[in-house]
Amino acid sequence: MRFHTATHLLCHLVPQPVNGCSITPDYARLDFHMTDPLDKETLTTGLARLVEAAHPLTVGAITDEELDANPALVKSMSVQPPRGTGTVRTIRIGGEGASPIDFQPCGGTHVANTSEIGAVVVTKIEKKSANSRRVVLGWAA
Repeated sequence: MRFHTATHLLCHLVPQPVNGCSITPDYARLDFHMTDPLDKETLTTGLARLVEAAHPLTVGAITDEELDANPALVKSMSVQPPRGTGTVRTIRIGGEGASPIDFQPCGGTHVANTSEIGAVVVTKIEKKSANSRRVVLGWAA
């Protein structure tokens, strides 16, 4: 639950499409479709700032038509949100109104505000391919 929310914050810090993901109670990883290098310390500092700010999370929904009109809301390149009921569940982190920290379709379990995540750090960054950078999150020691 805490890592799931942390991955949303990481998507804010690395605004690139996601082409792989794994979330467990002990770690999380996101694979970003990008070629530029990433810096562990910069990302860890950014995550700490967002966690400490205690941004609220809001569960909402948008219509299938609203999602179709805003395809950039879907961060994952390979997995689309479930459709067919007319609405898609969303998560909004902070920034009520036009500029949230993160806003995307998501069916996962989340904390009520970012401070509940705790001390999360970037433990590893790997170049997985010419077009993919893996970021692994873990708990601070």
